[in-house]
Amino acid sequence: MYPSIITELADCPTDAKGVMNEIVLDDDTHLPLTNPQSGLKASVIYRCLTGYTLSGGKATLYQLKSACLLRDSTAVAVTDPTGIVSLWRTKHYLNLHLLPKTQGGDQMWGYAVDSIVGKRAYLRLHHRQGDDPTAYSSDVYASLYLKDLAADSITLRIQTFKGLREWEL
Repeated sequence: MYPSIITELADCPTDAKGVMNEIVLDDDTHLPLTNPQSGLKASVIYRCLTGYTLSGGKATLYQLKSACLLRDSTAVAVTDPTGIVSLWRTKHYLNLHLLPKTQGGDQMWGYAVDSIVGKRAYLRLHHRQGDDPTAYSSDVYASLYLKDLAADSITLRIQTFKGLREWEL
């Protein structure tokens, strides 16, 4: 029987040997892994969608899927449409579950800063479809590191297949 899995976006740091020994949740909880992951780049922090079980304060990973860390793309921003499943704000990140249409090609993601008024940042999701045909829906998880912005609140605009949508966070 497959165990009940907890699914969360997390930071996944590696040590100098490229071994991931823990995951760090968005509330700063550090969970040591019962099954460390090896063969990764040394001394980096991956942003991943994790699927794990928890027992005795330790996590056992069952799923590890790379998430896109959104970077400032203001200079080259394109707003090709995408689907939106959900978005939520945590202590350190603005997280997005996106549903672009694809045939498995490369798409680019980021954000554009339209303006910052007082302590509110007005952002647009940068999505470049490129030559990837809009065929099948595919899950993409993305995170924007909030410390990259000099703002307390965010207005995010995303071009969807049904038009422009806006969220205040």
